[in-house]
Amino acid sequence: MNQSTTEPIGTVETLADVPEHVLRGLPEDVKLFPSAVDKTRLGVWATKSILKGKKFGPFVGDKKKRSQVKSNVYMWEVYYPNLGWMCVDATDPKKGNWLRYINWARSGKEQNLFPLEINRTIYYKSLKVAMSMKNQLLVFQHLLFPFFQIFFLPFLLN
Repeated sequence: MNQSTTEPIGTVETLADVPEHVLRGLPEDVKLFPSAVDKTRLGVWATKSILKGKKFGPFVGDKKKRSQVKSNVYMWEVYYPNLGWMCVDATDPKKGNWLRYINWARSGKEQNLFPLEINRTIYYKSLKVAMSMKNQLLVFQHLLFPFFQIFFLPFLLN
């Protein structure tokens, strides 16, 4: 699983740009507001306490080869034994769900969600005991994700 943080300069997401299916699909404990970590993006914010271990997902998008993806901001790479590395690309908001609006933490300390791959599908799992309304949901990319997931994830989620 891999994700990067490059985005075309000059584009700014607004609530008016969010497809209706995304707004309808938001869980009751989150809302979309401007991001505190990336001024060009919307972010997902907690509206109620979110307990540690809550799973969100799956991350939805088009399955594409890496060469077909135009932006790395809204995608994850997943390895399929018979296809190789494929991208789940939610660059087009009409093809993604509300999870495309979760932003990158600037450090591991800001992170409150962890990316989790289950059966070649991406989920996010909460790491904090109780996130409050003041928390934007943020994920941090660990460079050694598979190693990190296998050896350290059990300790983070307990």
